[in-house]
This record gives sequence, C-alpha cells and structure tokens, in this order.
Amino acid sequence: MDARETTLLQTVRDLEQQQLEWTCQLIAIPTVNPYSGDASAGSEAAGQSWLEQRLQELGARVRRIPVPQDVYERGGLIGPVDRCWNDRENVVAEWVLGTGDGPTILLNNHMDTVGTAGMEFDPFDPVVADGRLFGRGSSDSKGNTIMGLIAVAALLDNASGLNGRIIFESVVDEECNGAGAGTLACCLAGVTGDIALCLDGDRTNVSIGCNGVATARILVHGQSGHGSVGGAVSALDKAIVVKEAVDAFAREHTERFPHCPVNIGVFRAGTLPAIVPGQAELQINLNYDAQDASRAEQQEGHWDGRLFRSRFEHAMGRLDTRDEWFARHPVDVSWIKDVYPYWCDPGDARLRNLVAVASEVRGQPVQARPLQAWFDAAHLARQLGIPAVGIGAGSPGTAHGAGEYAILDDLYAGTRVVALGIYRLLQR
Repeated sequence: MDARETTLLQTVRDLEQQQLEWTCQLIAIPTVNPYSGDASAGSEAAGQSWLEQRLQELGARVRRIPVPQDVYERGGLIGPVDRCWNDRENVVAEWVLGTGDGPTILLNNHMDTVGTAGMEFDPFDPVVADGRLFGRGSSDSKGNTIMGLIAVAALLDNASGLNGRIIFESVVDEECNGAGAGTLACCLAGVTGDIALCLDGDRTNVSIGCNGVATARILVHGQSGHGSVGGAVSALDKAIVVKEAVDAFAREHTERFPHCPVNIGVFRAGTLPAIVPGQAELQINLNYDAQDASRAEQQEGHWDGRLFRSRFEHAMGRLDTRDEWFARHPVDVSWIKDVYPYWCDPGDARLRNLVAVASEVRGQPVQARPLQAWFDAAHLARQLGIPAVGIGAGSPGTAHGAGEYAILDDLYAGTRVVALGIYRLLQR
C-alpha cells in the first residue's frame, strides 16, 4: 500500500462519525416497500430525496429514472404484476474524475426495506449499543448505501491521479417479492459501466454470483360450508397435503443443491371460524442453481428457471397420488416472479483485485463465492454484460430479522474496501 492509498484510508477513518450520522439519519426515514405485506408499508420516496441532496452536496450530476409499467416484460422475465411506480423513482448520480475516459465504476444499492412487524424495538429510531447499530435497514441495506457514499466522498478528496467515472444508483423495489424493478429500469435506460459493485450482502465474502429465485403461488380448492354442519371440505386440510408435497420436493431439491432452499412464506385460509375454508393459498420461494438456468438456455434459449418451474409444476400435478380429492380439484399454480441467477468468472483480474483489497483491509482471507440470496447484481451482470460483485457489510442472519443490526466496525471496514477497490480500478 503506497502513501496515497494510506492517505485515502485515513480520510475514510476521518469520516467515520459522518458515516454514523448519515446512516442513522437514513434509517430514521421509513422506506418500507409498499408491498411489504404489513402495516408499515410505505414508499422509498423520502429516502431517495434525502440521498439525492447528499449526492448533490458531493458535486454529483443527479437525475431520476422512473420505472416503466412494463419493466419486466421489457427485461424478459416474470415479475409481480400491477405494482404502482408513482413517486418511486431511482436516483442516479455521476462524478467524472480526471479526463473521464478511464473505467466507469457502477455502484448500486436499494433504498427499500422489508416491513417492520414483530420488531423488537422502534425500527426507525436507530440505537448504537455494544458496537452495533440497531434499526430497520442497518444491515439490509442502508448501512451499505452510506458505506458507498462515504467511500465516494473520500475518493473525491483524494482524486489526484484517478481517471474515469463513478456512477451511484439508489434503486427501488428490490425487496418484498420485488424482482429488482429499479435496477432493471436503470439497465433498460442505458446506465452502465465497466464493472458494477452492488453494495449488498454480508461482511464474510465478496459475492460473485447468486441463486435464481422463482416465487410460486398455489391456490388450493375445498368446498366451503357452515362450520357446524357436515359435508364441507376444508381447503386448509387439503393445503396441508400440498405443504407435505412441497416439503418432499424441497428435500429432493436440496439434497442435490444444498445452497438452494425452499421456503413457504405465506400459508393462509379462511375468513371466519364459522365457515369451513373454501380456498387456501401458499406462496413459496424456490431457490435454483445456475445449472438450471444454463440448461434452460441450452434447450430453450432462455437463461431462467423455466425447466425448474416445470419440475415443480409436475410435482404439484401429482398431488392426486396423495389424495384423490386433487384428481377432481387440481391446485392452481402460478408464478409471481422468476429472477435469474448469475455467475462471474472468479479469474477476472478486476475481481481478484477486489478480493485482494477486501482481504488486505480486513486482515484475513476473504473468499469470492456466490451469495445464497438473490440480489440486484444479477440484473447488472445479465442485462449489462459486465462483471458484477457484491460488497456489503451486513451482519449475517440479521437482515429482515426482528433485531436487525450492523456492526459498526464492519461498516467502517467495508467503506475502506470500497474506497480502496475503486481507487485501484481508477488509477491512471
């Protein structure tokens, strides 16, 4: 590490108090995805406005990019239907360093968070205790957004000898069944770079890929009736049979791909205790491996989970072997989303350099491996055709949780990784 790099990292350290203040300010602004499914549902708008002001203060050229209503169709994938994009724009900032004809580094992260039902504390009143910052979004992913912002601020103060462009995207609708509409909209609008750093994920590795995720909706049909009179058939009882079939599919799937879990996130039926439920619904996240997408591309020309989805549909089509009711009343299987996996070549020199920087800053080996959860880097890689890596500082296991927190030292170290990584990519 040369003297200029040492100076850069000292600048990052000098900005740690600013980093904490900005992170707390952003956490205090509710930006819950409007489709969170709980009473905290809101909008990203206030957070985007706050961030836009910070970006302008740092001298960026800032613009807004809306999400088109047909964003998923244009992107060639299945996504949730009938979402409203009013007042849900992406914020995109750009800085030119030197002559600007060097590499373009694309930084990306999402503004929305999941809901807050069941949280152990006020989700929008950030608290620091025992070196941890508690609050909704501290780990996923507001702490990471400010991590990137502070890294850029430090780079601007140490820009001598750098040449290229930095683009910073703050996007909407990554969470809550979102299929990365905000990032996809930016890709479709032509925002690109030579390499993308998605500021999401945890501190334990540099992510160079992720699973695909297909979200299924299963409607189970019963025969409603009065709860005190015989003859009705409970859709809830039949849905339990469906759950057992899903569990069997999951066991077989995860035996082959242990890193691809299946999760039933929604299971509901009925309206009143006096009525036998006539319909039940399950919503299921099914993670799938890049091998499935590769086979789909080879056989049908599409990099997605269509072959995997067909296997699941076939399994649900055989429910009549478990209960003859389903021979006369088959379930309805539909798909809320199918977001593809991605994979980057770990041998790419730029990725190796980022992994080396992460290891150097953290003082221990950091691995390059896929992130088990899906994240927006998949769009950056697949839509733009550029290397996309995840560099986050979240605390594993806390994202989306009732006690979400981020470790401050991890956020500060992550900022040094991002700043030094970009510095080396942009050196003349």
